[in-house]
Amino acid sequence: MTKDDHSTTTSQFAHLTYPELRINDNLLDENPRVIKFQSKFESFQLHEPPTTNIGTLSRLPLELLQEVLYQLDIATLVGFRRVNRQAFVILGSVPAYRAIAKHARNALCGALAIGAGRWISCGTLYEKLSTPECEVCGDFAGYLYLLTCKRVCFICLSEEPLYLPLRLSHACRKFGLNSKIINKLPCMRVIPGTYSPNEKKTPQCILVDCKSALTAGITAHGSIRAMDTFVSDLKTQRFEEYIARKAAARNLGDGLSRVRRPPTHDPHDGQSGNPLRFVAVARVPCLSAASQELEWGFHCLGCERAKRSPLHYRRKFTVASFKDHLAQCGGIRNGEHHLN
Repeated sequence: MTKDDHSTTTSQFAHLTYPELRINDNLLDENPRVIKFQSKFESFQLHEPPTTNIGTLSRLPLELLQEVLYQLDIATLVGFRRVNRQAFVILGSVPAYRAIAKHARNALCGALAIGAGRWISCGTLYEKLSTPECEVCGDFAGYLYLLTCKRVCFICLSEEPLYLPLRLSHACRKFGLNSKIINKLPCMRVIPGTYSPNEKKTPQCILVDCKSALTAGITAHGSIRAMDTFVSDLKTQRFEEYIARKAAARNLGDGLSRVRRPPTHDPHDGQSGNPLRFVAVARVPCLSAASQELEWGFHCLGCERAKRSPLHYRRKFTVASFKDHLAQCGGIRNGEHHLN
């Protein structure tokens, strides 16, 4: 589809759609500290040509250097960028990095700010920039979950358990892990601030990716059943120890308030109201590799007041997926879908 064809098709649905909701999601890339970090990143520009090379690496052909840089994690990549002006120029010659720096700089800086850059390669970030679909449901996805660099839509972001990063103590308790294992998994440092549409304050803390922790738990225990049994037995043991400490404190006349009851349930999620679901998320458009155009998606007017899929006000569409949506849910009259 040419640019003109795309514009014509989009305008065809203009009366049935709208571009954005009047809701502030309070994402990581909207945090003032991350915005300041991004501003510093953007301010580093090359004003004079390189006068030195990059040492031994200069012996390698440019094409090979570009391929190596494409495969590096973005934390190492940005470290290389700071070596000297020649390194800055070479990195700028990598097409994938240029696209990221131009169209997904907020995601790049967000991942670096929370310490997740070492878990994401330049190639992976570029691939996700060029991917329109949510990795869970297949809808158009306007967000990146930066801890493990996944394309995700708002509904899955706010409802799927695996997109809720966990505090380290919670992950250890939930999946039967120890600190030696947990410290090797994708972790992040929360940038203090306000997150989620509910505008909740979140202090600095360390979180671990839930899916990575789950996988590590299954690997450590051999199966999901063995992991669940271990966790259940440990929970029972700790509760029995708590009862014993409570009885001992009562017999000694000591204050029972000092005896802390061990957690027995997961903390309340709250889904779209849970700020931890937004501390590693940036809004990123999809870049078409063929046309180099950006797709931000749009909302359906017929779903504006609906909250249950396939009619949900948070869903976003492309021209192609909106046609499928109309075929499935019917045309729109008076702001609602009708199948006949």
